[in-house]
Amino acid sequence: MNSGLPEDLKAEFHQLSEWAHTLPEKFGGCVNVRLVDAASIEGFFKSLIRRFWRYPAFAVEGQRYVGSDFTRVDALISQALRQKEDESRVRPTAPTSN
Repeated sequence: MNSGLPEDLKAEFHQLSEWAHTLPEKFGGCVNVRLVDAASIEGFFKSLIRRFWRYPAFAVEGQRYVGSDFTRVDALISQALRQKEDESRVRPTAPTSN
């Protein structure tokens, strides 16, 4: 945090951090967050692959969102969790031999 970032980026990082700390309460252990610095080599390549040109940017199970409206990211997470739950209920069980 004290790395000489401009004040607006410090504030944005603080908001992101505050939101990330609310995820366990909202979603339990079902969500993993991976923060990637867009200025790093990894971040550069991930930005190219996912076609993110602005930040903060989020990818949730293939769905993308760019912006600081964390309620939209929460909605993407909820949607992805519902889809996984629905898929697990719909999967046919293996036939049993008689």
